[in-house]
Amino acid sequence: MNEFEYIPVAKMPSGLMIPEENMISEEEMFKDQEYLKKMYPAKARLILALVEDRCDRMEYEGSPMFADYPDKETFLRIAREIYSRIMGDADDKSDGMLKQLIEVLVFNECMMRRGRYKRRRRYF
Repeated sequence: MNEFEYIPVAKMPSGLMIPEENMISEEEMFKDQEYLKKMYPAKARLILALVEDRCDRMEYEGSPMFADYPDKETFLRIAREIYSRIMGDADDKSDGMLKQLIEVLVFNECMMRRGRYKRRRRYF
């Protein structure tokens, strides 16, 4: 290989430049994520299904999910709604770990969708 030969590279979000042939396609990444989500415990999968449903309804142009500086309170409100839906009218509504799990799943799902939205927006 000639030292001046062009090697196609892609810039990662971190700023790191890597060769394009090592890039994982969005479809491969999606399949991998779905496979790993199947390994979640049953209750976490139930919660994730509710989170994904709620995020599906927020996935539109101009959504607070895609704002340059999203409001943390919006995502916490979504987490509280899901928590209330799971707990129903249960007397004990002080499960702090469950609340935190839901918050993490909401923030993670929004982060994944924001990344996909930004990648796709570059092409259109």
